[in-house]
Amino acid sequence: MHRLRRSISSLTALLTFEAAARRESFTRAAEELGVTQAAVSRRMKQLEAEIGCHLFLRANRRVLLTEEGTALFAATSDGFDRIADAVAAIRERPADLTVAVSVAFAHFRLLPELSSFRDITPDANLRVVSSDTWTAPDDPSIDIAVRYGAPPFRGMTVLGSLGETVVPVCDPARIGEFEHCDIEDLIEGRCGALIEADAPEPTWMGWDQWFTAQGRTTRPTGKWLRFSSYSDGIYAAMAGQGIALGWKGLIERPLSDGRLAAMPLPILKPKERHWIMVSDKVAPSPQAEAFASWMEETMGFVS
Repeated sequence: MHRLRRSISSLTALLTFEAAARRESFTRAAEELGVTQAAVSRRMKQLEAEIGCHLFLRANRRVLLTEEGTALFAATSDGFDRIADAVAAIRERPADLTVAVSVAFAHFRLLPELSSFRDITPDANLRVVSSDTWTAPDDPSIDIAVRYGAPPFRGMTVLGSLGETVVPVCDPARIGEFEHCDIEDLIEGRCGALIEADAPEPTWMGWDQWFTAQGRTTRPTGKWLRFSSYSDGIYAAMAGQGIALGWKGLIERPLSDGRLAAMPLPILKPKERHWIMVSDKVAPSPQAEAFASWMEETMGFVS
């Protein structure tokens, strides 16, 4: 593993490469991975720069592998298949309920509340899959999933949803510094660094969209602090490293327990929501229905 990390800085890039090579399309790979086509293209350019050669021949709507790309695809495809086989073999006890959520949702909403679900279902074997790669429509092992966005969702039936509000947030210890901070102050960097994170879902609002919604099209001129994970960005805001966009439905707990503070700035309500979903190929299991009901009671989801 240490040799691989010295050669390739991002394992996500290899996962993206495998999907793009298999699908022969950056667009279809983006749909499979739940990211934008631009994100796939950017990762592939970075991977090619690290390796030092072209992996794809780009032609109209398709991408074809070069000789070097073919060799890397054979290695990654075989390696990922072997990993999947090993994981399947290790799982000796099948889960009664498998729940798929984004990493941020797992950190901030599900895990802090999960003990109460286990209290009411003490005999259930629960498996939580936390990943920003959206695989639920094609993974028969997933019983219930939570995804942010706007329906319809291919292959899925909605059981409930949770609305969102977006507001800048920061370390409560610094809220006094920002009492009179307005949008122009944010743009010009007078309130500190703006924390940006790669969106766990393509429809998530970033700072550019937030400023545009406020009628500002000028690119912020202050400092930025960027993370590949939204969770890391929020933890950086808690530590006083800057200002992040907070999704109040997601980070309700750190806002309520004082680890984060909402700034006195405009609140936006995106049309997208968090959705509880099950496969449309089979009827939801009693355990999945019980989990959806629990989310309604504990997290405010509505059916």
